[in-house]
Amino acid sequence: MIEFLSLIIGSVALTRFVMFPETMDEESRAIISEHISFYNYLSDTDKRYFEHRVLKFIDNHNFIGREKVEITLKMKLLIAATAIMLTFGMRRYLFPQFKNIVIYPKNYFSTVTKMEHKGETNPKYGTIVFSWDNFLEGIRIEDNNLNLGLHELTHALHFTFLRHKSFTAVVFLDHFKTLLEKLKDRQLQRKIINSGYLRHYAFKNQYEFLSVLVEHFFETPKEFNQKLPEIYEMVKLMLNLDTLKITSGEQRMVART
Repeated sequence: MIEFLSLIIGSVALTRFVMFPETMDEESRAIISEHISFYNYLSDTDKRYFEHRVLKFIDNHNFIGREKVEITLKMKLLIAATAIMLTFGMRRYLFPQFKNIVIYPKNYFSTVTKMEHKGETNPKYGTIVFSWDNFLEGIRIEDNNLNLGLHELTHALHFTFLRHKSFTAVVFLDHFKTLLEKLKDRQLQRKIINSGYLRHYAFKNQYEFLSVLVEHFFETPKEFNQKLPEIYEMVKLMLNLDTLKITSGEQRMVART
């Protein structure tokens, strides 16, 4: 069913066309280019779509500083750019269930979990929380598979799709369900464990597993595809994105409805 709908919609609605995309100023463009490598791999046309989506994301979310944090343009841009990188293969790219993005300067004590955190995603309160030093560290080091922004935003995307149904959500959840079914295979389980590729935290639950997979998908796609090609393929289908081809300049961007 999913494949059939993809074929029908593909000829018309799988483009990322925007009639009147918003224009990003040079300062903002320079900030993204300096910190988000993914953006620099895109064609000029896709960069314009990326910028439009970043501006829309910023307009649709409240950025709140805690513990004397003053919200800056750089904070808004880098968080928004990380979110758009994650959803760039999708037509629905905003996070309607999460209106508030809270930023602490460093690790903080959560009044919800009563624990210290680097970040968290709370669907009940519609809030995503980041410690800014850890967020920046995740962007600065691009190949250690630790990216706080991608991790928490993947949680937010997953929770959003569970609640707000759309074709994008159906495709994402359908492929994730298929992945979970594949993971029942003992041979694949042993392959994953023996590869030593995924950090132990991935096996806490299915939500953390997904977020860790996405971190690896964006940070070390070549190694991911070499060590766990079956899993890489499923993440690629979920996100409608192939980071391995993007970083090699092979993929022309399209977005499903």
